[in-house]
Amino acid sequence: MAQDAEPAFSAAAIEALLAPAVGRLEPPTSLSPLPYDLNAGVPDRDSLPVRELQEAFGRALAADAAGALTYGGQQGYEPLRAWIAARQSEETGLPVTSAHVTLTTGSAHGIDNIAATFIGEGDVVVVGAPTYPGAIRTFLARGASIIDVPQDERGILPAALARVLDTRRMTGRQAKMLYVQANYDNPSGATLPVDRRQAIVALAQQHGVLLVEDDAYTGIDLDGPPLTSLYEIAGGRGIMRVGTFSKTIATGLRVGYVTAQPEIIQRLVFMRFDNGSPPVLHRMVHEFLMSGAYDPHVARLRDIYRERRDASANALREFCEPYVTFHQPAGGFFHWLRLQPGLDARSVVAAAQERGVAVTPGTGYYASGGGDDRIRLVFSALGPDDLREAVRRVGEALEAVANRAGRA
Repeated sequence: MAQDAEPAFSAAAIEALLAPAVGRLEPPTSLSPLPYDLNAGVPDRDSLPVRELQEAFGRALAADAAGALTYGGQQGYEPLRAWIAARQSEETGLPVTSAHVTLTTGSAHGIDNIAATFIGEGDVVVVGAPTYPGAIRTFLARGASIIDVPQDERGILPAALARVLDTRRMTGRQAKMLYVQANYDNPSGATLPVDRRQAIVALAQQHGVLLVEDDAYTGIDLDGPPLTSLYEIAGGRGIMRVGTFSKTIATGLRVGYVTAQPEIIQRLVFMRFDNGSPPVLHRMVHEFLMSGAYDPHVARLRDIYRERRDASANALREFCEPYVTFHQPAGGFFHWLRLQPGLDARSVVAAAQERGVAVTPGTGYYASGGGDDRIRLVFSALGPDDLREAVRRVGEALEAVANRAGRA
C-alpha cells in the first residue's frame, strides 16, 4: 500500500456518508468549561435530592429487583404512568389514565418519538421564532420543512399563525404539526396568555394540525401557578403534551413522558424499538414521588430559582441596561436579552468568553434565520453572588463591543 494513500474511512469519506440532515443542523448547546457558565440550561447541583433518591433506589430494588433490572416495555412502568395521569387529571379536570401516558428518555426523546411517528420527508412543522433548538434539530433530522411564526414577549402571535396556516392550506402543503412552549419558553421565557392559548388551539383544530405542547419547564413556576394548559383547552384531543422530571428532580435521570389520547399513545409506543426507557429509573422516580418528598422539593427549587432570577435581573439592570432590554420571565431558567442597535450577538459572546463567561447567541433559536441581536442568559446553575459577578463581566463585554462599534 502506498504510504501517501488515504486511509480507509477518512474524515472526508465519513463526511460524504452522512445523512443530508446533518449538514442542515446547528451544533447543540452544551456545558462550558469557562468559570461562569450562563450557557447551558441545567438545574442547581446542590439542590439535587441525593439522599431521597438513594433511598428510593433501594426501595425499588428491594420491592422487585428483577422487574427493575430487566426490560420494562415500550410504554413504561404503569404505576409511574398512573401517577402522572392522576396529577394531570386533577390539574385539567379531564379523564386522564395511564393509557394516556407513555414514558420517554427525557422530554427531548419524547419530541423525537413524536417526530418519528408523525413526520415524513417534506411535512410542514410550524414553530415559534424563536424556539427551542433541540426541537428544530429533531424536526429537521426527520425531514420536516419548518415554517416559523413571529413571537413577542408574550409568545406566538395568533394572527401571524393564522396567516401561516391559511397560506399553507392555499398552497396545498398544509401544516401537519405545531410545536409550542406555552409556559416559560426556551429561550425567550415567554408565557402565553390564556386568550392566545385559546386562539392557538382553535386554529390548530380548525386546520387539522397536531399540537405538541412542550411543558419541560412547568413546575419551575416563579410567579404563581401556571396558566391553563393547551392540553386542557384542547380537551386532550389532537395534542401531545411533553413533560419531564429533569428540571424538577434531576437531569441525569432522563425520565420524561408524553400525554395524549390513547390512539396517539399506541402509535408512539409502536414506533419504539428500544424495549422502553430504563425501568429501574422509572421505579426509583415512582418511589420518590410516593414518599411525599417531591412537592416540598419542588417548592424549595422555586425559592432557589426565584432568588436567582431576581438577582440576575437586578444585575442586568445595574450593569447591562444601557446595552440590552429584557422582560423578566414568570418561570423557567432564562433571560432573553435584546441588544441595542449596532451590537452583534456573536461579538458579545466572544467578548464575554474573553472574560470567562459563557452565554448563548440568539442565532441558534430561529429556524429561518435571525437572532443576531439576541442573547440567551441562563440563571439556574449559579448562586446569586456568582450570577452578579458573571453579569458584571457580561456588562464589560457589552461595553467593549459597543466601544468598538462606535469606533468603526
